[in-house]
Amino acid sequence: MFYNRKQSNTLENVSAFASKNKIRILIVVVLVIYLLSFVSFKSNIENNNNNNNNINNNNNNNKNKIHKPIINCGSKNDEEETCEIEKYDSAIVVLGYSLHSDGMPTQILKERVVLACEYYTKLNDVEGGRTKLILSGKGKEESTDPDRAFNSEAEAMNEIALQNDVSPFDILIENNSSNTAENARFTLNYLQKIGVQRLFIVTSDFHVLRSQYIFQTVFPPEFDLIFVGAQTPLKIQQSKRGSEKILFKNAKKDLESIGALEIPGEKIEGYHPYRNLPRWRMIERELNLDNREVSGSKMADYGSNQGFFSIQLAQKFPEATVFSFEGEAMNEYKSAASIHENKINELGLKNNYLCKTRILPSMFEQLAQQHQHLYEYQFCLSIFHWFDMKTQQQFEDTLSNHLISSRTTFIELPEAMNYKGKEGQHAWGRVNIWYANRTEDEIFYDIREKYNIPKMTWKTLGAILHENNTVRKLIRVDVNFENDVRKPLPKSTLVEEIYNCGQLMH
Repeated sequence: MFYNRKQSNTLENVSAFASKNKIRILIVVVLVIYLLSFVSFKSNIENNNNNNNNINNNNNNNKNKIHKPIINCGSKNDEEETCEIEKYDSAIVVLGYSLHSDGMPTQILKERVVLACEYYTKLNDVEGGRTKLILSGKGKEESTDPDRAFNSEAEAMNEIALQNDVSPFDILIENNSSNTAENARFTLNYLQKIGVQRLFIVTSDFHVLRSQYIFQTVFPPEFDLIFVGAQTPLKIQQSKRGSEKILFKNAKKDLESIGALEIPGEKIEGYHPYRNLPRWRMIERELNLDNREVSGSKMADYGSNQGFFSIQLAQKFPEATVFSFEGEAMNEYKSAASIHENKINELGLKNNYLCKTRILPSMFEQLAQQHQHLYEYQFCLSIFHWFDMKTQQQFEDTLSNHLISSRTTFIELPEAMNYKGKEGQHAWGRVNIWYANRTEDEIFYDIREKYNIPKMTWKTLGAILHENNTVRKLIRVDVNFENDVRKPLPKSTLVEEIYNCGQLMH
């Protein structure tokens, strides 16, 4: 009873005090709320500062980790090497493209990175691998403008990659290179350090041929290179054709500047030798990937190029027989066969046979239709347009017979274009008739359908800019049959009945 009465009196007193001092109490409450808000705000600022410092420290650490390997692994100062070895089974390199004037990435560059991120996800999540993403490109002009969004193409690509769920630990920013040849050299140096030999090269469709030419030349044949082109509108592709030819010329100079068109301590043989190493690198990479059993098989090299490719084949496959056919149709090549023979004798090769003859379409008909002959590999590099074909029908018959007579053919055809006669292309008028406004892919598709070769496949390995300013693709064509009855003819039949070699020069 006493407790209740006391509580009642206290409440009455408090109520009376509150009634008399409403304004004072309101002021006090406002001040308390303000003080609590200030304390909370200050605490949040301190926490944010701490978080920002942590983020900045993490970013700086990531930057050091990202930039450090390329500076040391890809630089010329190998003695300063402190590169961390990481475990990856594949790598993707994205080639840079010019930024806008404000430093923002162009749509072309964005599409390259997004496509690379799709491959990154597929290789990691679907195939269960671990993939390094290399973002390569400084750009033509360095900038330290604080108002620019990004100061290098690689930094702009990094932002896009992070937005597409690529782990920052899998990203390598390479912002030292200013052209595709330097992209290739820096990428090779880095991959050699971390022991990765499978590389996807991501660029735009209009840049694939030049990228193939450069990367195929720079990278040794033990590397597996897969080229991927982000699709651009047809209008952009057409607008880039002229500039790409000019850049092909620059690419040759860029490759020379980094020593990629020479083999240390070795002279590259053949006429136009600067074209031979890139072609052979493209071909040898394919031969390594095939890893075929070629014992007792026969191979052919049409044109032979002073024996450069024949000798490479004969040395690589000593258990196979290589036939070299040298027609010497032009004064420029009059000494080709004798140079080739001297090289055979110098090296003591016993499996390379040199036949000086004129190749005719009827020879391919005999090989394919009459004898069902089979070469394991054959080369026909920038020589097919020298064969005597007058009509589109003769061209298609000869090409189909040529392809059927080998399991795998490496061939260069004249560039698909409408020739006017000023390009310096041999038989340019006939080429227009043969092609009938078709691309190389369309020609091969028509051959496959017309001659019923369902298991005929082809792919472009790269392209070479020739002296007449045309870009000729090096294309691999494979022909197989369900019930394959083709088999190699005896040497005597080839030499005496098919090619009319007379006495072999070796």
